[in-house]
Amino acid sequence: MIQKTDGGAGQEGFTAKKHDSRRRGAVLAACGILAVTALTSAQAASASTVDDGGPTVVIPGAPGEENDTSDSGDWQDDQDSGDRWNEADAAFMRMMIPHHAQAVEMTALVDERAHSKQLIRFAERMHLAQEAEIDAMGDWLAERGLEIPDGETDELMPGMLTPEQMEALRAAEGKEFDRLFLEGMIAHHEGALDMCDTAQAEGIDLDAQQMVTHIASSQAGEIARMEDLLRKY
Repeated sequence: MIQKTDGGAGQEGFTAKKHDSRRRGAVLAACGILAVTALTSAQAASASTVDDGGPTVVIPGAPGEENDTSDSGDWQDDQDSGDRWNEADAAFMRMMIPHHAQAVEMTALVDERAHSKQLIRFAERMHLAQEAEIDAMGDWLAERGLEIPDGETDELMPGMLTPEQMEALRAAEGKEFDRLFLEGMIAHHEGALDMCDTAQAEGIDLDAQQMVTHIASSQAGEIARMEDLLRKY
C-alpha cells in the first residue's frame, strides 16, 4: 500500500526499493509452471499400468504434499471440464477482478491529466490488457458456476489505493499526476505480485496457474518500465 506523505520529497520512499528479486521470481515461477505442465503431460503419456490393467496418471502435489494419482480418463475429463481447482484458484480470481478494476479506473484518468506522452501510451496499453484479463477471470469463474464480482469492493486488496489516494489522483494534473500515478501503480502492481505468489503456491488448476503466471510476468515487467518513467520526476 502507498504510504501517505507530505510534499513531493516524501514520495521518494516509493522508489527507494528495487524489485529485481521479485521480477526474477516471476520469471522463475513462469518456468516452474511450464515444467510442471510438461511433467504432467509426460506422466500422462507414459502412464503406468495398475493392477486392473488401466493406465494411471501421477499428479504432482503442492509443495510439502504427496503426489496424487488418477485414472487417465478421469484425469483428462477433469482437465477438459475444469474440475481440478481449489479455493486458492477461485480466491485469486475473485480478488484480482476488483484489483484490476481499480487499475482500469486509474488508467482511465491518464489521457486527460498526464503530462508525459510516454505515460499516456503506456497506460493505454495497460488499460486494454487489464480489461481483457478481467474478462478472462470472469469466464474462469462462470465456467465453474462461481459468482463473478462486479469489480467494486469495500475491501482493499494488497496494493490497492485508498479512497483518499484515489481522490488525490483524480484532483492532480500534469507532472504531479504523473508522479502520483506511477507511485500508486507500482505499489498496486506489487500487491498483485503478492497475490500471484499465494496463488502459485496454493492453487492447482492449470488454466488458473497459466493466468497467474502471465499476470505476474507482465506486471513485473511493467513495474520496471514505471520505475524508469518515475526517475524523470
